[in-house]
Amino acid sequence: MRTWKWVLCGVLLIVLLTGFQSVACETTIPAEADKTQQPPANLSVSVQLNQEGTFTTAIFRGGFGQTLLKNIKMELTTPEGEKSVGELTNVIGDSVVLKGSGCGDMVTGTAYFMNGMSYVILNEKMQYIVGICPVDKAHVSDPCAEIAASPSLKPDQIQEIPANKSVIIQTNVDVSLIEVMFRGGFGQNLIKNLDITRVGPDGSQETKKLGNQVGDQVTFTATNNCMDRVYADVSLIDGTMYHFYDEVIHISRL
Repeated sequence: MRTWKWVLCGVLLIVLLTGFQSVACETTIPAEADKTQQPPANLSVSVQLNQEGTFTTAIFRGGFGQTLLKNIKMELTTPEGEKSVGELTNVIGDSVVLKGSGCGDMVTGTAYFMNGMSYVILNEKMQYIVGICPVDKAHVSDPCAEIAASPSLKPDQIQEIPANKSVIIQTNVDVSLIEVMFRGGFGQNLIKNLDITRVGPDGSQETKKLGNQVGDQVTFTATNNCMDRVYADVSLIDGTMYHFYDEVIHISRL
């Protein structure tokens, strides 16, 4: 009888040890899903993409996570699989030019932070450029081609503000919202009115007033899942006025 007690104890011990080992293995599996998630609000950063012909320029636009950002690795992949890579620093305005095909290139941006975390913050398909890509391919493959041709999305000429009166704004975008944030400038205390206008491809317009405190923001709902135009006009207390920002904003389709 005593022998059976020892056997039962031995079996129970093996079961317990096996269970502990299983738990230990599960805790060592890396959280791969984090690499495809947007960072938390305190680490948010923004990259603007401008496409001209076969080239796409990526520009760092700041964000709450700017001071903790190490770098952003940008990668462009053409439909044929050719790649162009570059790196952005955490300095607002830093840019890198990526060589593509102009035929629906995919651009991704991975942000690396000083705490060791990394996030894919950008995953966007660029436009098909008429005259570079076959017309039939553009119409069949790119649902945004017709929207891009809208005359309402053509930016006006911007005016350069003197350095001693500079005004800086930042535009962030996701799949449904366009957020414009005030980021300061030497003309911060000279601002009388700062108007931000969203223009849809159908010509519809919506204007909101942006405050002049760093971090103030206004939000627009995107009219479609391709692109909208956003422009900014500022009037200063000295009577001068500037149309200083006018960009076509590409809505990220993650």
